[in-house]
Order: sequence, then structure tokens, then C-alpha cells
Amino acid sequence: MVPYIIPAKEKVLLKIGEAQKLAAPSSEFDIFVWNVFKGQKAHIFEKDFKKLGEGKDFILLQEALVDDKMPKIWQQDFATYEWHLAQSFHYKKDLRSTGVAIGAKLQPASVDFIRAKTRELFWLTPKLTLFNEYDFGGTKALFVCTHVLNFVTLKAFTASLYEIAAKMSEFKGPVVLAGDFNTWNVKRYLIMKSIFRDLNLEHLDLENDGRLLKLDHVFVRGFDVIKAQVHHTIISSDHFPLEIRLKIADPNKPY
Repeated sequence: MVPYIIPAKEKVLLKIGEAQKLAAPSSEFDIFVWNVFKGQKAHIFEKDFKKLGEGKDFILLQEALVDDKMPKIWQQDFATYEWHLAQSFHYKKDLRSTGVAIGAKLQPASVDFIRAKTRELFWLTPKLTLFNEYDFGGTKALFVCTHVLNFVTLKAFTASLYEIAAKMSEFKGPVVLAGDFNTWNVKRYLIMKSIFRDLNLEHLDLENDGRLLKLDHVFVRGFDVIKAQVHHTIISSDHFPLEIRLKIADPNKPY
């Protein structure tokens, strides 16, 4: 018997907290992207998360965990943020859930998700992608947080990226796409870049990138990149956090 429950589609989305701002106050903003490893290294994770996440306008998480600890951090130390989580599954033992999440200082105009049609081999768990749309003073921008399939065939991996791209193609404005893409070989990496290049998304080269295995990525469209770096000294997760600073590009600039 499997140790988890896959929620029905109408129960996938979860909201924690409520932002006070309806629109972004500035055209420049900071983004923090991290696969948090379900906060398993609790004794150092909390300190790192608070330090690196502090002041960020948007926080995009993979392997976020709704338990008795992580949501408390969100509510107490990031009390002005509104968090939206797309839950992949619940553990039967204690009903904790895990998935992808976006926290922001402003309210999204819309929230949606897709669940990959293929599930992971062995565990048979699904992977999710979260789509939040925000209003930057009249300019709508789409923020996409994803955790892409890992233990599947190359065909299934590619199909899952096309599912994400098809959903994104419906949106014509500025886009931030970030997360754990599980690009652990060259074929996966090149397929990923090719698919999102067709949507005019720029793959960001990150400063201080000491990663030997590059699984986490950020793509943007309609933004000028001010800073993009890796915090490669962090050991509280099996993934390094990424920090990005963007500015909304001139709306007359083609992309």
C-alpha cells in the first residue's frame, strides 16, 4: 500500500496568509528560488531560510512542506506574504503535504496549476507546476514555479515540459519561470532550453555558479536582469538557493 494520498484537483491549491497589497509598488523586485528538501535539515534550514528569504518580493519553493514547522515560519517571519501551494500529495501517516509554493508581498490576480500526466517511477507521485499572475501597475506578469519529473523516461520528461510550455503560451506578457527541472544529463538540459526558447524565454546564467550538477534554473521574458546568483555555500538542502533581481523591461521592447 502506498504511503501517500493524491488530492483531488479541487483540493490541490492551498492558501496561507494574505498580502495587503493588490499591486506591486516598484518595477524592480527580488526573487528567491529554492528546493528546500522538505526542510529536513531543520536545525539549520530555518536560519538559512529566514536569512536568505528576508526582504524578497517573491519566494518560489519546491518540496515545500505543510507540517507543524514550515507554515509557522511563513506566518510568523513572513507575515506580510501571501503563500499559494500546489500540493502534490499528502502523507497518510500524518497528513503533511508537499508541493510547489509561491510566496509574495502582493495578492495574485489569478492562481492555477497543472499536474504532469506522467508520474514518477517507483513512487508514482505526481509533479506540479504553479502559475500565479500578478499586476505590476497595469502590467500583468506570470510567475511559474515548477518541479519537473525526475525518474521517468526522456520521452515523458519532454512531454511534461511541453505541458508547461503549452499552458504558458496562453500568456503573452512578461514571465518568470523557475524551479527544479531535474536536468541531470545533457539531453534533458538541451531539450529544456529548446522548448522554452521557442516561447522567447531567456535562460539566465548565474553568478558564483559552483554547481557541478545544474538542476535548478530561471527563465525570464519581458524583464531586464540586474542580478542572478547562486548561494553555493548553503548546506541545509540538497539544492543551492538562487537569487534574482529583475526590472520590468520597456513595454515597447520586443521579445
